[in-house]
Amino acid sequence: MKTKNVTVVVGRGPDFATAEKLRMAVGLTLEDGNRVTVLFIGQGVCAANGIEHANHPSKIEIDKSLETLGLMKVRMLAFSPSLEIYSVGLEKFLVDPVDGKAASELLAGSDVIIN
Repeated sequence: MKTKNVTVVVGRGPDFATAEKLRMAVGLTLEDGNRVTVLFIGQGVCAANGIEHANHPSKIEIDKSLETLGLMKVRMLAFSPSLEIYSVGLEKFLVDPVDGKAASELLAGSDVIIN
């Protein structure tokens, strides 16, 4: 079976749509041959640290998906310029910063991009 590079782009902050996209990323890992990468970009970098449930009125399940993706060794990347714009540090989950060149190469090498 041919390996398929699937990139899931998260461009929104922590909301229900983002939670569903991350849950879908977990599901995509279950299909043999998928190599899944999650790219947080724009306001999406604000979801890269999950949600502090004590301070958030809803029970959006972002943390659970981020933990699962980390345990499954799924590459999770955050666009460095967006991290600077939104003053986001990457402390909680296994998300690595990536510059513009690396993000462009990731997207160019993707067989499927889910935006």
